[in-house]
Amino acid sequence: MAQYLTFQIYGPLQAYGTVAVGEIRPTSTMPTRSAVLGILAAAIGIRRDEETRLAELRDGYRVAVREDAPGKVMLDYHTIQTPGARGKRQLHCRRDELLLTEPNTILSRREYLMDALFTVCLWQANHTVPYSLQEIARALRSPRWTIGLGRKSCPPALPFAPKITDHTTPQEAVAAYPADKLVSAGLRSPQVMRMLLDTEGPHTDTETTVRDVPLHHGRRQFAERKVRELLVRKAATDEVPHVDE
Repeated sequence: MAQYLTFQIYGPLQAYGTVAVGEIRPTSTMPTRSAVLGILAAAIGIRRDEETRLAELRDGYRVAVREDAPGKVMLDYHTIQTPGARGKRQLHCRRDELLLTEPNTILSRREYLMDALFTVCLWQANHTVPYSLQEIARALRSPRWTIGLGRKSCPPALPFAPKITDHTTPQEAVAAYPADKLVSAGLRSPQVMRMLLDTEGPHTDTETTVRDVPLHHGRRQFAERKVRELLVRKAATDEVPHVDE
């Protein structure tokens, strides 16, 4: 038996970046490992330039994600202006940027997930983790910083409702955490749901490779990892997740 931390992710809009080339910024259909770690880092209060603390968070835990409601992909058209520098002149406001430098307009198309609901499971990868599961659960209940679901414009629409339980496998832990019935009742929720989890040893399930392990946040570099893709059946009854005190 081992301890597992499970929590829910829901928002009207979410966006989880994948490999992006050119003007198109696609989204993954499920929260990536880097996105989950970003949520945890914001909740705990780890800055983006604290590479050592972020690396400890990355290496200390394994992740599984269940797709309770897949949502739909929306494509949005963006016009972005990124004014450049103007010698040693100090620019005091956005108006100065636009008047005194070239706007350098960039056109892009960004994908978002609409009305998607997920359950995330977290467990320790080793015995030298920087934070206990209890500490992470407390941070998710009362985040230090504002959390976005992939982008700042995508706030969560439900509490994360973290729950810590003892189980033999992460599959059992996720199965014991039913989706919020008040939200899932109005969403497109299939009877058979997808689940992705970090590989651990030999197995017979479908394996896939994703590039979502953060290496350097400042340079936005990511490494590949192997994940198992499972199909799990929806629970017979849905209950509002219990929140540990």
